[in-house]
Amino acid sequence: MDTGGLFKVLSAIHPLSEDFKAAVEKELIPLSLHKNHILLQSPKISEHAYFLEKGFAMAYSFEEGRKITEAFWRSGQIMMSSNSFFEQVPAMEYIQLMEKSDLLCISYGGMQRMFEQYPEANAIYRIIMNRHYAHSRGRVHDLQYLSAWQRLEKLLNTFPDIEQLVPQDCIASYLGITPQSLSRLKRQKGDS
Repeated sequence: MDTGGLFKVLSAIHPLSEDFKAAVEKELIPLSLHKNHILLQSPKISEHAYFLEKGFAMAYSFEEGRKITEAFWRSGQIMMSSNSFFEQVPAMEYIQLMEKSDLLCISYGGMQRMFEQYPEANAIYRIIMNRHYAHSRGRVHDLQYLSAWQRLEKLLNTFPDIEQLVPQDCIASYLGITPQSLSRLKRQKGDS
């Protein structure tokens, strides 16, 4: 099991002791899962947090029968339903792998053991949750103040390969526009 990528991400958040790294390694479960695998299904309670070593995933929910895309993750990112995992409440979203993926996962119980024994686990948790909150606020800001074109540009800059991995209707949903509006934007981009 290669934990180098995970520890690089975590140590950029907070310094890691060798004891902490050894304890985390004991708790981690390596997974290699196929494209379209559903990691979490609403309204189940999230039992695991994941580090996406290689792959791509998205989160979505359903509102009045419509699929609403909420988040994307790429290789090198920590992935979870934060509220469901940390509060152990039913998830509102689904998390689906959009390509064959390699992951490291830790259970809720394993995470609790880390919190009880290692101060750096608590510091990392606080920073990850602050970043999650800042990302959510940024998304609300973008939907309110950026044009659809600006939102599309930002998404393509963040995830350059997204159009090969995710259906157009999911991209449109994430941008807060219809698939027809997305097609028009892309045509205009091609004409300019």
